[in-house]
Order: sequence, then C-alpha cells, then structure tokens
Amino acid sequence: MITPDARLPALRALILEDQIDLGEGAREVAQAICERHKGAVRGLVFYGSAMRQGEVADKMYDFYVIVDQYKSVYGSGLKRFGSWLLPPGVHYMQITGANGKRLRSKYSIVSEKAFQRRARGGAFESMLWARFAQPSAVLSDNPEVRAQLLDTLALACAHFANEIRPLLSGPVAPLMPWIRGLSESYKTELRPERPDARASEIVARFEGRYRKLSEILFASELEIPPKPGRARAFLCQGKWILRRIIGKPVGALRVLKAAATFDAGLDYILEKVESHSGVRISVTEAERRRPLIHAPSLAWRLYRAGAFR
Repeated sequence: MITPDARLPALRALILEDQIDLGEGAREVAQAICERHKGAVRGLVFYGSAMRQGEVADKMYDFYVIVDQYKSVYGSGLKRFGSWLLPPGVHYMQITGANGKRLRSKYSIVSEKAFQRRARGGAFESMLWARFAQPSAVLSDNPEVRAQLLDTLALACAHFANEIRPLLSGPVAPLMPWIRGLSESYKTELRPERPDARASEIVARFEGRYRKLSEILFASELEIPPKPGRARAFLCQGKWILRRIIGKPVGALRVLKAAATFDAGLDYILEKVESHSGVRISVTEAERRRPLIHAPSLAWRLYRAGAFR
C-alpha cells in the first residue's frame, strides 16, 4: 500500500501542473456562484467536460463549491439535513455573460470538512476520490484553503491507486490502472455511457498526466508484474462489487434529492434519468411540491422500473 506522505510532494507537483487559467465564461460563472452564496464559499473546484475539452457554446460548467458549513447556505431544515446526510447539494445557475451569451452551470455544494474527508478516502463510495483523481482546477482567494484543496486532490489520487492496486496482475502498462479504476468507479454510478469506453476516453485525453501518475504511484508494478495475494484481491473485488450494489440506489436518492435544490425542478431530473435509462415514471403534484420528502418512494419506483440496473 502507498503511504501518501511519501509521495505527496511529487503528487502535489503533478496537481499543480493540472491547474489552468479559467476562460472568461467559467470565471463569470464562478463569480456568480460566489455572489449567490456570499460569505459561505471557501473555494471552488472546476472539473468535468468543460474543463477537459475547453469552453464551447452552451456547455454546462461543472463546479464543486466548498462552503464553510451547510447552515451558511441552507439555514436549518430538510435541505441542510439532506446535504449533510447525502452530500453534495446540487444546484443550477444560468446567467448572461458579458458577451451576451447564455452561461449555464450545474454545481455541487459540500462542506469543507466533508469534502476533505470524503475526497481523501474517508468515504467508502468512490464518487469523490475517483472523480478528483482526474484533472481539475482549484479556485480560492485564501492561500491556506487553496493549499488544502490541492493536497486533497493529491491524496485522492493516492487513495484511488490503493483501491486499484489489488486488481492488477501480470504485466502492467502505465495507463492500465487508471482505465481499470475509472471503469470500476463508473460502474457504481448512474451513467448512460459504457464505463470502459468512457474511462479509456478520459485517460487517452490526458495520457501524459496518467503516465506520470503511474510513475509516482505504480513504479514497482510497472517494473515487476504484480502477484496480489488471493485474499487481498478477493477483498478488493468484493468492495467494488458492494460499491456497485449500493452506488446506484444511493445515486438515485441523490438525483431525487437534487430536485429540492436544482432550480430546473423535479421534471428536469426525471428527464435526465429517462435519457440515461429510458425509464419514465409519472409524478403527482404533491411529489413535485415536496420532492425531498418523496425521494425514497420515487427512487424505489425508478429502481423497480429498471432505471438503475
């Protein structure tokens, strides 16, 4: 197993190489998010296809918004409790940019404490530590917060590597661990794409980066074909299977919880589920008015209909 402290300086350096200057649209959206949640935002992490592929017309900007505490955003009540119980809280923003173009963002709110714990490997599910082992850009005016977020991204890479290592056997090519790991992670989520194809696409786009990561985190495996013990490999495979079993129902709850904070509403969320799975369900006006309360029953109906298999 990798000891994160031993590799942290090299990982930090690689994460710093990932940092980019945001385009005008992303900067405007980030500023608008900070204005909407004034006083609560500690930092933002820009990620997703707009970060990977560059800014194109009408592209959705994805951010994780790190806040001091959920109370600063939601006050008291169900939204605060839901975000604490099942982070993150998902929001939508649409603004008109300086050039007159529409700028849209889907952003996720998570407390600083929860983000650091979960993305560094404190969560069983892979959602955060696998996501942020991928390239992302940190924004914060506070040097201490920025440094902590960069360290969190570095530690996410180290933890992800530890969760992949027992799956490897025989000769290991430099990109293999990341394709295998991302594929395993995607299989735990609600996604329309084929996990293997999506993982290969992302790793190929950042081939140089992932080769460097392998040099840091899989140096011995690249030189000597690994022979993981049966018990360790079995345990690792079991953990990934369990993540799949619980990941999609939990993902369904997150999608429905998002209807309480996502300004586009429950119908938009259900349209997204339908586009991913082909499953459509009807909802009552009471469910539209209080989607958070009805989220468990809606999730169960979607599951029974085959939306999350």
